[in-house]
Amino acid sequence: MSEIQFLEKPDWVSWEDVCECIRKANVVNDKQGFHMLFSNITPDEISKKMENGTCFVALHNNKVVGTASFVVSDVRSWCLRGKAICFCYDGILPEYRGTDVYLGLRKIKYDRANKTGIKQKFFTTAEHNKTVIKINLKFGFKLVQYQPTGEGADYYSVTMVKWDDGCPFPIWFLKFMFKMSRLVSKTFFRPDYKFKFWFN
Repeated sequence: MSEIQFLEKPDWVSWEDVCECIRKANVVNDKQGFHMLFSNITPDEISKKMENGTCFVALHNNKVVGTASFVVSDVRSWCLRGKAICFCYDGILPEYRGTDVYLGLRKIKYDRANKTGIKQKFFTTAEHNKTVIKINLKFGFKLVQYQPTGEGADYYSVTMVKWDDGCPFPIWFLKFMFKMSRLVSKTFFRPDYKFKFWFN
């Protein structure tokens, strides 16, 4: 296999190429019964999002085989305050899973994110995305919240956070908050955020 390049999206790579990679990457999830909400993002939508962010691609023979992005967000939650890096819109073509594409994209986006000087970093992923969760736990991310995903979703999500200056909370508290959010979400809400006791 020829070398895979990891770089910021060049101008000659279109947003259509990026969206097509994301769509194809999520075919596996669709077959397993999980429809990822961002899998149908449009070129206009993602280009608008990237006005305050950066998109990266993995290229093999000038073909987009993987993509990852981050945006800078102003966040106010129990665990984050102020500017934070939100990692988003990851996708790797099924035939390139199990290679170094995920780690290559992860490295380039984290290296660039670190250059912003922003110390808070987070992302949200499907609860069944065990591989990504396991890898990021090894890199210092913490599970902080379990939640319904949103309108049209058929899966719950988890949020993971990393504080570059060190976690400001005791580990027992993070575990408690995560377990409580899971209990509340599973008890009262469906994955699409509709109340379980409503009759629709």
